[in-house]
Amino acid sequence: MDGNDKGVLLLHGLTACPYELRELAEEIHNRGFTVRVPLLPGHGTAPENLQTVSWYDWYDSVKRSLFELRKKCRKIIVGGLSTGASLALHLSAHYQVEGVMALSPGMFLKSKAVSLVPILKYFIKYHTKKDGPDIFDEKARRSSIGYNKIPLKSIAEAQDLYRHLQKDLSDIYVPLFIAQSVNDHVVKFEGAEYIYKAVSSADKQFLRMTKSYHVLTQDVEKDIVIREVIKFLERIFK
Repeated sequence: MDGNDKGVLLLHGLTACPYELRELAEEIHNRGFTVRVPLLPGHGTAPENLQTVSWYDWYDSVKRSLFELRKKCRKIIVGGLSTGASLALHLSAHYQVEGVMALSPGMFLKSKAVSLVPILKYFIKYHTKKDGPDIFDEKARRSSIGYNKIPLKSIAEAQDLYRHLQKDLSDIYVPLFIAQSVNDHVVKFEGAEYIYKAVSSADKQFLRMTKSYHVLTQDVEKDIVIREVIKFLERIFK
């Protein structure tokens, strides 16, 4: 969605698609900003296509999106949800942006079985999401768009990204906005706290949610998240 010369690049999470960021993107655009929400490789088609890509493929796609947006926009803020947030943070450590927003950022996965994924991926191809995405709001959960199963290989790729990101956090100096729910069933709340403390940013904000689950942009507190994101954008872009 084209707007002025201030751009926002938003990145969706693993197994999801731009739909989970649609309402946020539309509100940002309504404020006059240019918005891009690219589809990450392996997504928006079939879960089998995730088997063929690595986190480097996701990151290369994100870089291309940033470069394309830079042709139109003088200032850019990047943000994302879950693994998309991790990609946005990684991007902000290596390329010029004016700020970064991390919603439910991927850092430490909550499942106790994640430590076995590097081995299990050779024996079990997929993990099925029996209850859909991690959203408290039942209507929003039913209407959400994404894969109902995830390759264990992709979980391992996400873990590799999170480990790599740990080394990059001290290289992030731009203003940071983090939102994380204490009731997230996908990533640990402590992961967002870890990121908040590890970055070198002097300007950083932490929004603690108490009712939502993982997908903050679609859950019961989405209006609060969107409002605070808009406030952050308008302050940094001023």
